Order: sequence, then C-alpha cells, then structure tokens
Amino acid sequence: MATAALPQPDIAANYEMPTQVSLLQDAWNRIRRNRLALVGAVIIVILLLTALVATFWTPYPVWLQAVGPTYQGPSAKHLLGLDQAGRDILSRIMGGASITVQVGVGSAIIVSLIGIPLGLIAGFYRGWVDTVISFFINIWYGIPDLLVALILVFVLSDALHLIQRGVFIIVLAFSLTRWMDVARLVRGQALALREREFVEAARMSGARDFGIIVRHIFPNALGPIIVQSTFAIPAAVLFEAFLSFLGLGLPSPTPSWGAMANDGYHGLDLAPHIALAPTIALSVTLMAFNWLGDGLRDAFDPRMRH
Repeated sequence: MATAALPQPDIAANYEMPTQVSLLQDAWNRIRRNRLALVGAVIIVILLLTALVATFWTPYPVWLQAVGPTYQGPSAKHLLGLDQAGRDILSRIMGGASITVQVGVGSAIIVSLIGIPLGLIAGFYRGWVDTVISFFINIWYGIPDLLVALILVFVLSDALHLIQRGVFIIVLAFSLTRWMDVARLVRGQALALREREFVEAARMSGARDFGIIVRHIFPNALGPIIVQSTFAIPAAVLFEAFLSFLGLGLPSPTPSWGAMANDGYHGLDLAPHIALAPTIALSVTLMAFNWLGDGLRDAFDPRMRH
C-alpha cells in the first residue's frame, strides 16, 4: 500500500536571514531612538556653525566698545544688549562659540594623542611596561588641574614669556591633567581584547605587534574612545570658563564665556542680561555634549544591547 508523501514546509518562505549591520550603523540606529542625544547633536551643529560664521563675520567687532549706551538691555539693534563697556553681547557670544570649539576640540585631540598610545602599549605588553605607565598615571592623578594651569600661565606666559597666554595654554593645561582618563580606559580595553580569538589568530598568522595593535585592538576599542572624547570636550569647556571667570584664562578683550560671566557678575543687580547670556550659552553647550555623550555610550556599550 502506497503512502502519500507529506508536504514539506517551505523553509525559504518561513525563515528570513537577519540583516547584517556594521557597528557604526547599529550605533547610529540606537542614537536615532535617543531624543536627548539628537537634541544635543542639533545644538552642537548650531554651535559649530556659529563658530564658523563668527570666524568671518559678527554683527559688531567683538572688541569694539561704545557701540551704544553701557548696560543697555536687549533691543532691535542689539538683540542681547550691551555690556559694561558698550560692546555688543551677541557678537561676543558668537566669538565665544569659536573659543569654545577651539578649546573643546583641541583638548579632546591632544588628550587622545597622549592617552591612546600609552593605553594601548600598557594594555598590550603588560609586565614592566604596564607597571611603569600605570605608575605615571597614578602620579599625574594627584596633580590638581588648577595648579598646572597656574604654573603654565604665570611661569611660561607671564614670567618667561615663552608662550603667549591664549587658547593653547588652556588646552595644554587641561590635556596634561586629563590624559590619564583616556589612557586608563584604553588600557582596560587592550587588556581585554588582547586575549580574544581574532588577536590570537593574527598572532599565529605572523602579524607583528604593531599591526595587531593598529588593525585589531584599536578599531575594536574605538567606540569607548569616542565616548570618552565626547565627555572630555565639555570638561575642557568648563575648565576654560572657570579659569576665565577667575581671571586666569584668556586675556581681554577675548570673548570668553567665562570672562563675560565674570564681567556680568559685578553688575548683576544693574544689568542681569550681561551675565545671563554667557551662562545660558555655556549651560546649553555643556548639556548638549553630555546628552550626546550619554547617547554614544548607550549605543557603543555592549551591555546595552538586547
């Protein structure tokens, strides 16, 4: 007796292969679902555009005094009013955006250039190399940021006149006291990645240490590095604003938001708009970078994946 053949399930019709996406594409998909990160990114783009425009044009020169009555409030001609010297606050806010971008991005670049190589070397080679680098990291952690800034400003600029007081001094002071954060992060990533199978396979295939570090370990540690660099930018901006508020930062009439807040603080009862404009600009900028940093951390952190 013949048996009827059972119908075979259409496997191709019922099973679909998941779409493969790269790490950056997956991170972008996660960031798009984070509204605060998107808002922060938009604010940062506006900041960058403002800094770019201020390089070539501002409503009034940032140094020009007596363009109108001192302490004048916001008006149609001066949207954010005038400060104690009769300077246009909107023009100085735009100029301060350029200073903010220079300090933040410059500090993040120098911190990365110092911390990434040291962290990769310490984590990959371990042993006495790791011990020496970790020893210097722990020493530098004990040096106060303000002390380094004072030494650089007063000794190198005011006493020896080796370096003109400006953005470079602020960036250098911040970088010399914050490179350890990136170095420790990269060291931990290198320690974990050097034991992975793809690193062992590369070593067995005859790859040199430099090639393993550059081609295998560094690309896989790039996500946390980007996140750490993003958080370093607002820290550098706040550091510059704090020094300028104390009178140790950029010299007048450089339009630093911290110095503008300090100028407005003395006339807060008479003209609060002088202090409100730079402090609001500084606060919004710091929040934007923190929102974007949180979004990048959630996007690149493997523990956040489902």
